[in-house]
Amino acid sequence: MSFRGERKKLDLGNYSLVIMEAFGKKFEIIVEPRKVIDFYKGKANEEEAIVLYEVFHDAQKGVKASIDDLRKLVLRAAKEKLEEKSGHVLSREEFEKIKREVEELEEENLKELATKYILRKGELKLPKELRDELLEKKEKQIIAYIQKYAINPATKAPYTPQKISDALKTLFSGQKIGERKIRIMLDPLKDIDEELPSIIEALKAIIPIRLEIIVVKVLIPPQFSGLAYGQLTKFGNVIESKWLDDGSLEAIVEVPGGEFLHFHRKLLDATKGSLKLEIIERKKIG
Repeated sequence: MSFRGERKKLDLGNYSLVIMEAFGKKFEIIVEPRKVIDFYKGKANEEEAIVLYEVFHDAQKGVKASIDDLRKLVLRAAKEKLEEKSGHVLSREEFEKIKREVEELEEENLKELATKYILRKGELKLPKELRDELLEKKEKQIIAYIQKYAINPATKAPYTPQKISDALKTLFSGQKIGERKIRIMLDPLKDIDEELPSIIEALKAIIPIRLEIIVVKVLIPPQFSGLAYGQLTKFGNVIESKWLDDGSLEAIVEVPGGEFLHFHRKLLDATKGSLKLEIIERKKIG
């Protein structure tokens, strides 16, 4: 990290900030953003995410928080931790006890505890490059999920990745769709499971779409059962299977809707067209 010329503004380089509002003030700490994301996911510890134990009101200008502010933060952190652990609001006596303990802490201890509290409670400010990377990765995950499970309910055919991508771009850009203007804003730090329901619902205004799992019963002649079984497990979830007296394989399989046609073609190829397949149920997802 270095200072830029006369502006005396800290250049964070590859580092970033976690920001928190408290007591009518802004508090900032300097962090390694990728490690912070790992920390949120339980894949890294606090020490890996925090660059230094220092709390700022404005990190880029080097404006540090006062000792009194650090004590307030640490006192709040201790109070919240004890109340969560005990399951009740602290009594006046309990609060005064932890207040005295906090007042006895050295400055370095206050900085460390306050920094860790801000890491847990604050908001990560993502660098643009990392934000774009995470959003691109998330969009690919969403496309892969929709392609796997979605079909056009009118034709029962799956959508191509490009068709899904084009529809998502319409959502993300906020283009007007008929009389409505719909815009979805992705959060790069959320799991796609949290955002998929609203995305799928919004996509229905652009393309007819249904997410489903197709339950099928297949009968595979004995001479092809070994090879075909591999296709069953590759594309679907085999709920039950049994070998018949003549050596044929009978199985009940769950197949993602968007992969069903490909699954069917692969089994037909593996059995040289002798496959018997019956759709038992189409289970809608969401």
